[in-house]
Parts: sequence; structure tokens; C-alpha cells
Amino acid sequence: MASVSDTTGTETPSRLYGTGLRLAYGDHVIAENLDFTVADRGVTAIIGPNGCGKSTLLRALGRLLRPAAGEVILDGAPIAARPPKEVARTVAVLPQSPQAPAGLSVGDLVARGRHPHQSWYRQWSTTDHHAVSEALELTGMQEHAERALDQLSGGQRQRAWISMALAQDTDLLLLDEPTTFLDLAHQIEVLDLVRTLNSRHGRTVVMVLHDLNLAARYAHYLVAMRDGTVVEAGAPRQVLTPELMATTFDLNAQIITDPVAGTPMVVPASTTDTEPVVTAPVG
Repeated sequence: MASVSDTTGTETPSRLYGTGLRLAYGDHVIAENLDFTVADRGVTAIIGPNGCGKSTLLRALGRLLRPAAGEVILDGAPIAARPPKEVARTVAVLPQSPQAPAGLSVGDLVARGRHPHQSWYRQWSTTDHHAVSEALELTGMQEHAERALDQLSGGQRQRAWISMALAQDTDLLLLDEPTTFLDLAHQIEVLDLVRTLNSRHGRTVVMVLHDLNLAARYAHYLVAMRDGTVVEAGAPRQVLTPELMATTFDLNAQIITDPVAGTPMVVPASTTDTEPVVTAPVG
């Protein structure tokens, strides 16, 4: 079983990892010979420029994309060889642009998260009802349960989809840009929820994030990618350096300490160092 070093340098085993992955859409190869290990019971944020393979990797880890080569291992066995419902009772995936039928209500959407737990001999139960109610409460969507998904704002829809993933009640949660469409206050609410799910409920979370400062604040581990490869992985302070910002993001930036969280904070410089700073006139 693969392992990963935690923030103290201690090796901990991983329930979910990929080895020698070749990820492609038809003839278009996104990643070649890629290894990735998820830190069990930690929060991992995958960062990198657009098109570097972050979402593709997340899809492969969640069994939404079958690798052209290599394999993803879940609890010691290849994930591709396991029944989809069995995987879905362990790993919940929230893709970047989920789709739902027109007119579907929030409550019905969230209830779909319980499908992996049901069968012809086990239909809707009080356990399912409790899981849906708790998921709606955690995301603040109780009052919208009867509303149609397509009548909501972008931020409300995103929280409804997160509710569905939470109702699935899995140990591992894979979130592709969970703060998309959310204003800053709701971004913080969602990421506070991620932290609670990890710290109080022991859930392992992997999320793709574009905001580097929020990634550093909420994740135990950062994985920086570029061109389908892992450039650096480790604790936020280890990963976020001026050198990494230059080589991975083509960005001139300083790294300072977040005055609130004490985590690394990226402060970008101008795209050129010769342009004067323009300030608005006073008065």
C-alpha cells in the first residue's frame, strides 16, 4: 500500500492512490506515468495552471475516467475491478460541471446521493432521510429543498450539489472546484464545512482549487501540477515558494504569512517590473 508523509514527516498509509497513470481523452494525452497518493484522513488541494490535468486526475481517482495505462488502487484493490455501487459507497465525486434534469428539486437531487446505499431489497429508509436532512442542514439549503434546481442562483446550485455529495456519506470526498460560482463569504462557508468534515468526522478530502491562498489555508497538503506531472507535493509552506510560482504558474510573486491563519500567502507582483504603480488622485 502506498503512503504519504504527513506534516510531521511521519509516513501514513493511503487508501486511495494512482500509480503509473496514463490519462487521455482519445488520442489526446493529458498525463503520462503519473503517480498520486491521497493522504488518508487529510485535506489535499490540487493546484496548478489551467489545463495541467487537475480535473482529469480527480476523475480518474473517482472512477469517472479509466486510465489508458496504470491503475488506481482503493483499499488495496484496483478501483476499475470493483462494482460501481461499491465504489460509490466509499468515494463521492463532485465534478466541475454536474448536470441534472430540468425541473429537478433540490431535495430530489440530494436524495440521489443515497442511491449507492439502496437496492431492490433495501429501499428508502429513515437512515436515508436523516442523511439527506443532515446534508441540507450542513450546506444551509433546507429552505430550498422544494425549489427547482434551475431556479436557484449559481452559488445556491453549487451548494445543492455539495449537499448531494455529502448525502452519499462516504469516507473519501473528491471535489472539483467546490467554490465555483460562490461569493467570498460562501466560499469560506464551504471550506469551513470541508474542514469540519475532516476534523470532526474523519473524512478524507481531495479538492481542486484555483485560489492558492484558500488552498494553503484549508489544506494539510498541496499538490502542484503542470503539464500532467506533479511538480511538488507536501505541506503548504513547503510547496508555495517564489520558485514554484515562477516555474509552475509563470508568475513573479512573494510569499508572506497570512495574518489570520498563519499559512503561506501568495502576493503576485506586476507582470512586468518596469511599469510604474498608478494610484488614483486624492480629492
